[in-house]
Amino acid sequence: MSMDYISESNLSYLNMMKDIYEVSLACNTKTYIWGGFTVDILEGKFLREHGDLDGFVENMMALLDDLKSEYESKGYEVDFINDINMLTIRKGDQHAAFNPLDVNENVAMWRHIGDQGTVYFPYSWLDNAPREFYNTYVYTSGINFEYGFRKIVHLLNPEWKVREKDRVSLEYFQNKIIEKGINEKDILSCIWSYSPFWIKKGYSPFDKPTLVWPML
Repeated sequence: MSMDYISESNLSYLNMMKDIYEVSLACNTKTYIWGGFTVDILEGKFLREHGDLDGFVENMMALLDDLKSEYESKGYEVDFINDINMLTIRKGDQHAAFNPLDVNENVAMWRHIGDQGTVYFPYSWLDNAPREFYNTYVYTSGINFEYGFRKIVHLLNPEWKVREKDRVSLEYFQNKIIEKGINEKDILSCIWSYSPFWIKKGYSPFDKPTLVWPML
């Protein structure tokens, strides 16, 4: 992949991706990038500036001390937010946030609010081999996850405000599943969530946003 002009900020994020891959390898785990960077990675080039990086890490809680030590050895400021089980790293103006990803056979459980919020989906949706992005290896959440999550995000969080970049990304993944001949129902029937976090906000335990069942 040619190294066309890359802004200083995005170049720093590219270096962070390299570090994420190396740290994950050293800890015998995988970190999957999800969210805004996935479109760029799938297209093989930076398409816009990014303000942060999001990922989830297999078996993160069991490896937490090792992960923190590895990132600190690479010069990152490392923090862990206990109440939502979020690991954050920062170097200069670049920062990333990681949540735990637990796996039970072919069920992946992304704990986006720690024990207070989990999204369930097929583990097979995630990249089973790293992609190459500007000569850097990265794992991503994959097309199915990105489309499915974006379709239910408004059900997961009634306070979510859709941004223009969210609309653009959803349209991108909509086109991707059409290109690949994937039926939307085959995705939406396999993603659901349980977030007891919202019960504390006064929502019903049996309805959205606490419980989001498959959209058949």
